[in-house]
Amino acid sequence: MLTVDCGNSTIRCVDDAGRSWSTPSSAPAFASLAEFVGAASPRVVAVSVVPDALAAARGAFQALGLRVEVAGVDLPCPLRLEYVTLETLGADRWLGAFAAFRRFGAAVTVDCGTATTVNVVTADGVFRGGAIAPGLAAFVAGMQATAPALPSADLDASASLPADSTQTSVDAGVLIGWAGLVERLVAEARLAVPGAALVVTGGNAGRLERRLAQPAELCPDLLHDGLRALAAPPT
Repeated sequence: MLTVDCGNSTIRCVDDAGRSWSTPSSAPAFASLAEFVGAASPRVVAVSVVPDALAAARGAFQALGLRVEVAGVDLPCPLRLEYVTLETLGADRWLGAFAAFRRFGAAVTVDCGTATTVNVVTADGVFRGGAIAPGLAAFVAGMQATAPALPSADLDASASLPADSTQTSVDAGVLIGWAGLVERLVAEARLAVPGAALVVTGGNAGRLERRLAQPAELCPDLLHDGLRALAAPPT
């Protein structure tokens, strides 16, 4: 099996051995995809929140003679969805919640991607929704756009307060402020599922986990785990 996450920033594929291949969603280049796939004819399952990226990935795999099965289209959601606007619910949100539910039961998931999404799944497998907030990159871009005289935040800085320079003040404001935003959202979400596991994933998950004041399960490939579970034959 080959799992594919067509996100806002990156199209990323993971194979059975855990090897990964990626390309930017905005300008995907698939020249090396055939070498990554190799001579095998794997089953390809995907999740997408970006129709153009999914269409590009479909075309690339079709050129290799491979059909792409899509979460929420070919593979229905196994959770009960308590969400009013199902037509606008990104499959990545319930898929991550499904993967967390399979492993931990009741969970609050935080996906640290282009957007920061917080999602709630109950112990009996009900997706309750959550929150969508700016991602870490959006924090940085917003500061640069509205306060161009300030330096850009160093996302790998060892931020602390009080900060004693403009650069370190920006670093602290962005990194600690973003972590604080997430912690408040998680605290509110946990009111609906007391004792739920906190599961963190996405490109900036490591940066978040280092600054959280509470224990969290770091699951970098949560969506890929969800795709494999979704596509697994029933037992």
